[in-house]
Amino acid sequence: MKKRVTVCMLAALVLAAGCGNSGQPSEPVSESSTENVQETETEEQPYQVEMVNYAKSDLVDINYPQITGWSNEEKQQEWNEIFEDAAIQMAGGMTGDTEESPLGENDSVSMTFTVEEQSDELLSLTCHAYYAYEGAAYPSAALTSYNINMQTGEKVTFADMADPGQTAALLFDGTKGYTLLDAEGSPSSEITMRDVLEYNFIWMEPTQEALAASLSHFDGSVEDYGENETMGYSYRRDGTVCLIFYVNHAMGDYVIVELE
Repeated sequence: MKKRVTVCMLAALVLAAGCGNSGQPSEPVSESSTENVQETETEEQPYQVEMVNYAKSDLVDINYPQITGWSNEEKQQEWNEIFEDAAIQMAGGMTGDTEESPLGENDSVSMTFTVEEQSDELLSLTCHAYYAYEGAAYPSAALTSYNINMQTGEKVTFADMADPGQTAALLFDGTKGYTLLDAEGSPSSEITMRDVLEYNFIWMEPTQEALAASLSHFDGSVEDYGENETMGYSYRRDGTVCLIFYVNHAMGDYVIVELE
């Protein structure tokens, strides 16, 4: 249970930055430079996504995306502040900038974003966070996501991309219609969907109803989830919707369910 709490806290730290407009960001740990910017611009897209280095040292490597060229300048600024705030919180909250979590000599932290899908309609990104705390039995890793409707600028959740009830029935009873991937992105030969559900509902017997309720709140705020629900995320890659479930460290900290 302690490991589960650690991973969920790591995910919640990244999620917290996306719960609203961050206002004026704090001073970054280190200034970004053009050498640390990676563009994902394509000729077809009217906007670009640049990966900016926020902090980098032997033990800290934090990057975050910035959107440029979006016609909705207000939403562009709002989302860019959300992404930068995620980097700020990761740098401060996970590298000892609190009395409760002093920075250890060998602590290490990293945060890397990946553009999974970029179109006129949707921008879908994943965020991989890794934290190795000195003295811990093993490091923690988490995968979260950000999905943006590029027409309205609003956040997109799993319920906007697929039907939670139908997906719950598919995952709960069947073995077809989806592919279970490990943290490396390879089809899992050892972990089953039942293993994933039993971990995510460790306090109760998993039910299809509880899974459907959970999926209806995936990508939402922590407060959106009910008492018997489990937290998770989703994203879209090349038109395919993917789910992120957390599991224990032996299973890889998280798994990805790719819907067909």
